Amino acid sequence: MIIRQAFSLLRQNPFFSIVSIIGTAVSIAFVMVVYMVYDIQTANIRPESHRDRMVYSSYGYSYRKADHSNANTCMSYQAACRVFGDLPGAELVTYMSYTTMEYCGASPEKGQRCQNRRVDLNFWRLYDIRFVAGRPFDQQEFDACADVVVIAERLAREAFGSAEEALGKNYFVDFYPKRVVGVTEDVSSLFTFAYGEVWLPYYTQDPAWGSEGLRGGFEAMVLCKPGVSPAEMKLQIENSLDRLNASLTEYELTLPDLSTYTERQFFRDDFLNPMVTCIMLGLILLIVPAINVSGLISSQMSRRLSELAVRKAYGASRSTLVWQLLLENLLLAFIGALLGFVLSCMLLWLGKDWMLAGGYTEGNFEVSIWLFLRPAVFLTVLGVCLLFNLLSVFIPAWNATRRPIAEVLSGE
Repeated sequence: MIIRQAFSLLRQNPFFSIVSIIGTAVSIAFVMVVYMVYDIQTANIRPESHRDRMVYSSYGYSYRKADHSNANTCMSYQAACRVFGDLPGAELVTYMSYTTMEYCGASPEKGQRCQNRRVDLNFWRLYDIRFVAGRPFDQQEFDACADVVVIAERLAREAFGSAEEALGKNYFVDFYPKRVVGVTEDVSSLFTFAYGEVWLPYYTQDPAWGSEGLRGGFEAMVLCKPGVSPAEMKLQIENSLDRLNASLTEYELTLPDLSTYTERQFFRDDFLNPMVTCIMLGLILLIVPAINVSGLISSQMSRRLSELAVRKAYGASRSTLVWQLLLENLLLAFIGALLGFVLSCMLLWLGKDWMLAGGYTEGNFEVSIWLFLRPAVFLTVLGVCLLFNLLSVFIPAWNATRRPIAEVLSGE
C-alpha cells in the first residue's frame, strides 16, 4: 500500500518529484565519485590483491653522518637485503630495481618505448598477474640474470601476432635480444606497482656504488603476515635499519618515505587520515543538498497536514506516520540514487585520467567497468541513499506530525 501510495504521489506532483530526484541524483553522484576514487585506489583489487597488508620502502637515500654531505638517492641491493631480508613479521619481500622507459620491439629497427621493470621471483608471487602464455623466469634464469624477458600481451600481438607465437622468440630491449619466456595479460597503469609492459631479472652480483655499500637503485615491498599490522611492520623495518646504520662508520641510510599503500597514494602526514577526510567530504556533499531538499519536502508536507491529522485522529501514532513518510520518500531517494550512481560512473569514466591517474596516462591506462560494479560499491549506494533520505525527510516529517489535530483541522 505504501509503495502504491508513493507512486501515486509521484504522479500527482511531477515537478516536486523531478526536482527531488535530480537533487538526490546530483548529491549522491558527487559522494559516490569521492568514494569510488578512494576505494579504487586503496581496495584489494587484482592484480594488487594485498594492498592492505603492504609496506613500501620507496628508494630512500644515504648521506655522510658527520655533515650530511654526499647525499645520494636509492639503496643498493645488498643494503636492501640487510634491512628487509630477515623481518619476523614479513610473509614475502620483493625488491625492484629502477623502472625505465626503453626502446623495445621484435627487431632493433622496429619497436617502441615501453616501461621496463627489473624484478625478482617474489614479484610474481606478490602480484596476481595472469599469464596468457608461458611462465615467469625461473630461479636459475634469475640467478644468472639470463637474457630472458616477460612481455605484456599487447606487445606480443604487435610484435609476433599472438602470445603463443611470441614464446621462445627474441625480443629486443634497449637493442639487446632477450628470449621471451612468458606473456602476461595487459596490466592497467592504474595499478602503480604491478603495472609493467616488459619485465626482466635484475643483477644481484653487481658491487654497490660506494657510500659503504649503500648506494644503488633498489626499493623493497613487504607483505605483512596475517595478524601483523603495517604499523608493526614499519617498527620492525626501522629497528632493522637502526642495526644497519649502527654497523656503519661513515655513512647512514634513511627511509623517509616508508609507507603503506594508502599513505603512498594519498596523504602521508599523520594528522590527515585519508579515510576520515573522504568521509567528512562525503558528508558535506550530502548534508548541504539534503538541507535544500528538506526545505522542498517541508513545503510538500504542509499540503498533507490534514491527511496526517485525520490519521492521527483515528489512532495512528506519531512514529507510524513518520515511518510511512520516510518509506514514501525512500522511493524518490532510491530512483535518485540509481541515477546518481550512473552519473558518478560517467563522471569517473570521463575524468579518469586526472581523478585516477593523476594526469599520468602514458602507459596502458585502461579501467574495467567491473571496478564500478562491485558488491561493495552497490551496498555503499544503498547506504548513501538511506542516509540521504533520513537527512532530508526526517525533520520535515517530524515537524509535520507534531502539530495538534484540532489546530490542523481548524486551519490555524
